[in-house]
This record gives sequence, C-alpha cells and structure tokens, in this order.
Amino acid sequence: MIGALRLHALVSSADGDARPALVMLPGLVTASRSMVPLARAFVHRGFRPWLLDPPGFGYSDKPTRALTMAEQADIAAEWLVAEGLAPALVLGNSFGSQVAAQLASSHPQAVRRVVLLSPTVGPRARRRLGWLRLLPEPRGTRDRSTGHRRIGLLTVLHERLGEHPPLRVLNVCEYPLAGFPRAASMIRCAVLERLESALPSIRAPTLLLRGERDRLSTSAWAGQLAALPRDARLIVLPGLGHDVFYSQPETVAAAATPFLLGARPSAR
Repeated sequence: MIGALRLHALVSSADGDARPALVMLPGLVTASRSMVPLARAFVHRGFRPWLLDPPGFGYSDKPTRALTMAEQADIAAEWLVAEGLAPALVLGNSFGSQVAAQLASSHPQAVRRVVLLSPTVGPRARRRLGWLRLLPEPRGTRDRSTGHRRIGLLTVLHERLGEHPPLRVLNVCEYPLAGFPRAASMIRCAVLERLESALPSIRAPTLLLRGERDRLSTSAWAGQLAALPRDARLIVLPGLGHDVFYSQPETVAAAATPFLLGARPSAR
C-alpha cells in the first residue's frame, strides 16, 4: 500500500534471497505480465526481478485520474523504499523507460543504475501524435468495484493465455481491461512529457538499449539521448525491433547484465 493505492508486483522468489534485486518497469498497458519472459532471462543470470504494475494497470489499483510522469516516479520511489530495495537497479521498457528516467532524475537516492530499453517517445512519433495535446485529459474510472472486476477478469485472462502468448494477443486482450480512456491518457502523457528533459540530471550510470530495427526508438534519437546523462552508454542489438524485450529476452538480458553488475560496456 502506497498512500491510498495498492500496488502489485511479481517477484521471482521468497524474502531473504541474496541475489541482486532488479526492478522492472513495463511499457504501456500490458504491465508486469509482458515482462515475465525477460524476468526469467535475468533470473538465469543471477538476479531477483521485481515486476511492478504501474498505478492504473495490471493488478495495481486504478486511480480516479491518469498520473503524470512525475507522480508515477514519486510513487515508484516510495514503493522502492517501502520494499527495502532502494537504491535499486532499475530497467524501464518503452514507456517504462520514461518513468525510469524520471525516477532516476527526481529521486537519485532511489536508483543505483538504470537501463532504458527501447526508450520513447522520439521526435518523429511525437509529431505524428501531436494531436493528442488538443484532447481533454481522459480520466479513469471512479468506481473501485469496476477496478476489482477488471482485476478478476485479468486473472482469468492470464490463466487462459498460458505462459507465453503472442505479444499482440496480450496487448489486444489487456487494453480493454485497463480501459481505453486510461490507456489514451498515458499515451498523451508519454507524448507531452519529454524523456530528454529528465536525462541531464540523472546521476546514476545509465545504459540505453535499442533494437537496430526499432522504429519507435530510432538510431538518431537513441544517440541523442545517450549524450545527455553524465554517465551513459548505448548498445544496439542487431536485427531486432521494438518488441525485443519479449521476442528476444535472453539477448536483452545478456547485453544488460555486465552493466547491471558494475561493468562499463563499450558503446555500440
């Protein structure tokens, strides 16, 4: 429980595990369930992943309104302290990279090292989605019982989809349960709150990871971002796209592990 919100996180093992904790912040809507394959890849490399459902998504409580990036970072920082994980190793994927960057920027004491995987939203995508700024900010449901019913449906859905459903199927199934107004509001937030504004003040060592064929996180965009933090490196994964976290989790984990364990990877 953080403030009035109950947050849900998947964790790979019981309390007392001596392996280094790795906090994983998911992309839009599919929340912790979409990060399970990548978490398993990190388990194989000696980590203890924590997969956090952001407020409004997955099994966490549904606030009555969409939260700003700063508010999400504040909640994540409070949660890290409550769980005894700060300062933490943090990995944010896609939209989660924006939350991770804001977390590292505004709460430096909470983050030891940060990985920004497939960081969004680049200038090209912002231009395409610029019309979102003209919309009134959507709000989430005010009915807690509705949120509880959705969580019950999500449990059934995950049981039926099995261990590793296609990512598109997972997305299509979870968007209605998260609520389209809430999802649209988060996309609006991702477009309007610029990732590059948070990066110059990040003190923690930072690794940017992107697939070579990622159209949302382009080469030029990633290179620009890598130049902003005080201590940052960029690694490009050949031949892979924006869904690399799900399609090639072992590749992502292998690339990030040396950095998370304290090595300074060569820029690629």
